Amino acid sequence: MMKKILILWISLILFGCSYSADTQVEYQDTFVVGMECNYAPFNWMDVDANDTNAKTADGGYCDGYDVQIAKKIAQYLQKELVIRNLEWDSLEPSLNSNSIDAIIAGMSATEERRKNADFTDPYYTSDMVMIVRKDSVYANATSLEDFRGATVQGQLNTMYDEIIDQIPEVNHAQPLESYSYLIAGLLSGSVDALTAETPVALGAVATQPSLSIVHFEKGKGFQIDPSQTSVSIGVKKGNSDLLAGIQKALNTISEEERIQLMEEATSRQPAQIEDAGNLLQDSWSVFMKYKDLFIKGIINTLIVAFVGTIVGLCIGLFVGGIRFITGKSDLHERRFFHKIIYTITSIYVEVFRGTPMLVQAMFLHFTIFNPMFHWSGMQSAMVIISMNTGAYMAEIIRSGIQAVDKGQTEAARSIGMNSIQTMFYIVLPQAIKNSFPSIGNEFVVNIKDSCVLNSITFSELFLVAVKVQGATFSYAEPFFIVAIIYFILTFTTTRILGMLEYRLNHKKSSYPASVSDHDMNVLK
Repeated sequence: MMKKILILWISLILFGCSYSADTQVEYQDTFVVGMECNYAPFNWMDVDANDTNAKTADGGYCDGYDVQIAKKIAQYLQKELVIRNLEWDSLEPSLNSNSIDAIIAGMSATEERRKNADFTDPYYTSDMVMIVRKDSVYANATSLEDFRGATVQGQLNTMYDEIIDQIPEVNHAQPLESYSYLIAGLLSGSVDALTAETPVALGAVATQPSLSIVHFEKGKGFQIDPSQTSVSIGVKKGNSDLLAGIQKALNTISEEERIQLMEEATSRQPAQIEDAGNLLQDSWSVFMKYKDLFIKGIINTLIVAFVGTIVGLCIGLFVGGIRFITGKSDLHERRFFHKIIYTITSIYVEVFRGTPMLVQAMFLHFTIFNPMFHWSGMQSAMVIISMNTGAYMAEIIRSGIQAVDKGQTEAARSIGMNSIQTMFYIVLPQAIKNSFPSIGNEFVVNIKDSCVLNSITFSELFLVAVKVQGATFSYAEPFFIVAIIYFILTFTTTRILGMLEYRLNHKKSSYPASVSDHDMNVLK
């Protein structure tokens, strides 16, 4: 049985690697750019290819002002453009781990960021404005004083959030990572206003007619350094050759051309799905428009959850079995060796059960897997979820082993089986049967918990919803869709596992072929 499990384990890993092969990037002769694809009009996700967008490394297409700038730079450098679709907080770690060559994501070159990366001269400059609802009391504001006492929100780790405290007696709301989340909060009424640069505000208003932009009178707006309202391209600290090459490419793009590129990007960014006044109808419209992205997210989620559960079970069987054997060892000459193994496996179980999978993913992907092996988000996701699941499976198997009648072990030893044979031929098969409900539950948990892996650029179901929301600023429908999909996946899986458990419990017990009829009678 263990041989079959090992073969299945290896097959799944090879399948997962071959499935994600199309996401691998050959770094030679390429210009790898990181951006959110979720920050219109600078960048957003598209479903289909067209004359202006570019294919991303993990599938799908990205368009926007940043994409056009990236295309021109890649052409000047005579390299192939590769766009990696990353979360905002993953941009700098990806740059420093050599996952990407440059950040072109509407990022301002603040003093704090200059400590970790080098930046070009600005490739776009704008003004700071506020976004409010048209029916808001702040819609006719002309100065910061008019926002006294208002609840204002900005984007996490950006200048948008830092300048809010310039407003008198402001209620500074907790910043959020994605700007699409900010728009959702403003539309729902949880905040009164958002800070934004003019292009971003124009993009939001273009897709959400219920919003308007507040422009300040001269001298009555935010007091900021002009460099803070400009965006630059970041490269890894010390990469002076690439920085110089990018700067030369930018110098060939005139100011008039940059303005034209921004106007064109703003005019073609995805429009909000027409509101039918019914959540089901609106959600169906969103799903049909972006169905290819949702289907890819479903497939990725199921693959990682399935591989993680199977490989995690294999790890759990090994660790749980080893800990049981070493814990019961009565051989004096092996006691020290057994103690070392028991200590190592105990540390593994405690660490992976005692820390959040999100923290494990960020640490392992950006410090080990990606820098050393250039693994894609999917490959890292499969290994991380397998290691995390393995720690829980080890405890599940351990409890399953303890539930096996001690007489089974004593009978096996009495017919000449050693401790390893007893474990793999007698105890583990029964432990798996005893633990089947908990093992199945881990698969259901992995389907849902895979959403935290979007932080390492793994394009699972939840990240698809975030990107769709960022493209259209339609916030309810994408998450309603993924909620239904998650429910269908988990409900179906639970029912299938229930059927398997019923058949398993009502199937006549059998023993390995290597155990003779006489030995079976002894075991019984």
